[in-house]
Amino acid sequence: MRILNPYDKQGTWHRGSFHNHTNNSDGWFPLETVYQMYGDYDFLAISDHDKITNVEGKRKIETVFEAIEVSSRKSHMLLVQPPHAMMEKYRNEFTIDNYQRYADATLDHGGICVLVHPNRYFSNFWTLEDMMAMERYTGVEVYNGDGNIEYDIAFDKWDALLTAGRKVWGFGNDDSHVYGQEKQAWNMVLAEENTQEAILQAIKEGRFYVSTGFGFESIKCAQNKIIIDLKSNALLDKMYTYVTLFGSGGRVLHEVTGRTKHIEYECQGDEGYVRVSAYIEGGYAAFSQPLFLEED
Repeated sequence: MRILNPYDKQGTWHRGSFHNHTNNSDGWFPLETVYQMYGDYDFLAISDHDKITNVEGKRKIETVFEAIEVSSRKSHMLLVQPPHAMMEKYRNEFTIDNYQRYADATLDHGGICVLVHPNRYFSNFWTLEDMMAMERYTGVEVYNGDGNIEYDIAFDKWDALLTAGRKVWGFGNDDSHVYGQEKQAWNMVLAEENTQEAILQAIKEGRFYVSTGFGFESIKCAQNKIIIDLKSNALLDKMYTYVTLFGSGGRVLHEVTGRTKHIEYECQGDEGYVRVSAYIEGGYAAFSQPLFLEED
């Protein structure tokens, strides 16, 4: 048995969000105000609806990405670093062929593609059937900070995709439009440096986790064991943590509760994959990418 651990590389943790709007679409604020709102982030993407916003502007954020949210009346898709050529005769009509064409163009251009807010039941959601029909995309937005928690998390559909053998990563983003929506969810990326190329390469390899305020120090493997160390400091160590490991079908594999920052789990070989969900008092959380299990 081999455990494919995306976190087994060296690097530095970088914080950022890929799904954010300006008044170039339906956001309330101009670009430079959005940059001020996220001034302490390491990277940020501007993903206005159906247009690629020029990201030039005064900012403290070191790395910014062009992006677009393809926004049909049915389902939405986030493209980071899309080719400008795709805007010629652009149309946002939802068909699998149309969306796949834009996804392929972006992936072939070196960017990433994310199916966003798939459980937003009142509008703009994804059916599992359509998610399975899409052939190439980087991941799924499993935590969207824009709306309400009861419909803007999508771990159920992520587990369904993973169980079906789709190797797609889980993303967390704000989808920010107004004050109060910023810094609700973000991605912590383990990259060699804070550049567009390094961040995107780390994302493609799954070297990131989703955070709403909690985090991982490391996720390592030793023989058949997965070893998890949670964020630790004088304050955090006084608080209770709630850690669950999930496997194929969303099956609960292991649970730990208490003032612990170190968890070990020995894989049995039938898990399919293992992903980690870690909460701390107050509801802040961190969600790992799946570690896939393969036979030798």
